[in-house]
Amino acid sequence: MALVGSMGLHFHFHKDAEAPRFTKAQLEKIFMKFDTNGDKCLSRAEMKKAFDDIGSHYPAFRVWRALKYADANGDGQIDMQELDDLVYYAHKIGYKMK
Repeated sequence: MALVGSMGLHFHFHKDAEAPRFTKAQLEKIFMKFDTNGDKCLSRAEMKKAFDDIGSHYPAFRVWRALKYADANGDGQIDMQELDDLVYYAHKIGYKMK
C-alpha cells in the first residue's frame, strides 16, 4: 500500500510491520550461530554479521553500542558472561522476523 504525502513523497507500508519480534531465546541462538570460530566469544566482526542477519540498518553502529552496553570487562568482545546483556540490548531495539 502506498500513500502520497503533502510534498509528493511516497510512503510504503508493508505487512512485515506486523511481523513478530524476535524472542530473547531466538536472539541468543542467532548470536551464537555467528560464533564462527567456536571460542564462545563474539568478536566485533561476528556481532556485525549477526546484527546484519537480524535486520539492522547500521550493524557496525549496533556493534559499537552493544559493546558499550554489554562488554563489562572492556576486552572488545562478548563472552558467555556478557551474552545476556547483549541479548537484552538487541531485544529492546525490537528487531522483527523477516
